[in-house]
Amino acid sequence: MRLFGKKQTTMTGQVGLAVNGKDWSFIWADPSKEVGQLRHWETLTEGDEMNALTLRQRVAALSLQDLPCHCVLDIKDYNLQLVEAPAVPDSELKMAIQFQLKNDVVVPLDEIELQLLEVPEGAYSNQGKMYYAAAVERRKIVEVRDRILAAGLHLESIGIRELAFKNLALMLNDDSAGLASLEIRAGVAKLNLLKAGKLFLTRNLTTAVDHAAMASPDWKGTLDRLVVELQRSLDYFENQMGQGQILNLVLAPVPGLTNQLVEELNRSMMISAEALDVNKVWGSGTLLSAQDQHDLLFAAGAALSGWPTS
Repeated sequence: MRLFGKKQTTMTGQVGLAVNGKDWSFIWADPSKEVGQLRHWETLTEGDEMNALTLRQRVAALSLQDLPCHCVLDIKDYNLQLVEAPAVPDSELKMAIQFQLKNDVVVPLDEIELQLLEVPEGAYSNQGKMYYAAAVERRKIVEVRDRILAAGLHLESIGIRELAFKNLALMLNDDSAGLASLEIRAGVAKLNLLKAGKLFLTRNLTTAVDHAAMASPDWKGTLDRLVVELQRSLDYFENQMGQGQILNLVLAPVPGLTNQLVEELNRSMMISAEALDVNKVWGSGTLLSAQDQHDLLFAAGAALSGWPTS
């Protein structure tokens, strides 16, 4: 309950905020504008306390008070597991799945919050209803909430990276027949398989991919392993999940890596791979460099929460 009413603001749009270690990435975007939808972007790099202070200053300077804010947690702050739903009433589902995760979380069960993402019916034909369960320590939720509210923003959601990247991929690509999206960060390649706006599969590939690996004399073998891993997931989506063949893959921007990897995947696989360009979301030309896009990726996806897709 807001005892003193809602503070009026002349600004429109919404804010996406994402945490990556000591860095916070911050985007203000406004879908109501015909041009210039990307209003402000920035990466704050001075650690949580100074970042929180800087965010408050930016919100005040840009008159963003009370704008809706969608936040994305750091990857280390949640545990994402694929689980089969137990046979319990819907009202008891979260509690039952939370109990299933007791061996996968390091804090007491009564100190975690759970976000459930339902996997589409029939994706796992030999099992019951499946969910991706993201377990987050309640202390972290409260910490993020308090910092956003202290900055003067209106907190709409706290989510995970997989869904933020899904927002971006769907904004720029047609997934009606299936879409693979690949995001590489700190050597870890994360694969999402999407169809009709739903997340069917998300997994970390075991093949490490980074600049050092691509410059290594052993890169050909590494690429072959990566292709095998990708193809196995695509085959699983087609044959085991029964969702048809995915023909398109979009790769999130990584400076000095994306373009070469796109070319090599196109040569090595029966799939059309392309680089995701965040600038196309807002018609911002070449305003955001590859480094900007890499740093701001999840904030951009958060800022798109609730926008209509293409």
